[in-house]
Amino acid sequence: MSVHNLALSLAYLGATLGVTMVVPQILRTLRHPTLTGVSPASWGLTALACATWLTYGIRTAQVPQIPGNVLLVSGAVTIVLLVPSPVSRSRRVLALGLAAAVLLAVALSLPARSVGYLAIGVGLVSAWPQVYDSVVGWRSGAESGVSIATWSLKVTSQVSWLTYALLAGDVPVAIAASVALTTAVSLVSLEASRRVIGARADAMVFEAA
Repeated sequence: MSVHNLALSLAYLGATLGVTMVVPQILRTLRHPTLTGVSPASWGLTALACATWLTYGIRTAQVPQIPGNVLLVSGAVTIVLLVPSPVSRSRRVLALGLAAAVLLAVALSLPARSVGYLAIGVGLVSAWPQVYDSVVGWRSGAESGVSIATWSLKVTSQVSWLTYALLAGDVPVAIAASVALTTAVSLVSLEASRRVIGARADAMVFEAA
């Protein structure tokens, strides 16, 4: 297999894993609709980042960017609307729609290659609201609605994208994948720690009873 074909295979693998990452979070939210801790802001930014990467893929003919990001935008928006939030769903839709319109207008006005750097900018901050909410939840000891499986798939997806970018010499994707990988690993570690602490607390209560 040539380096080019290997790179494309890894890109499609990354796209496939990226698409499937939304499924565990959607299922966990449907099973436990009252559990808090999932950041709608983070998933809204994820939807915007994916929409920008989709624009980048279309304008630069980076085909692996297209199918995965179409589905990822849909999945991320679904999560934004499903998770508990003090902000009404209608306001969430309005805010996300307005942000998407502005971002896409900017993306279409930029040179094609520069759109990738715009996507990086959005992607750089997309996971941080979730990191903040997870830290707050970890400190409070509240049960988390965040799916560890989702962020584990994100880790694997970004490893694939990073390898693709290094082989293909795609600098914007390499930067974005590196940052996304770091935050995803941090979230998996943080959420796993919350589960362990919660399980220990439950065991202590059971033993005391």
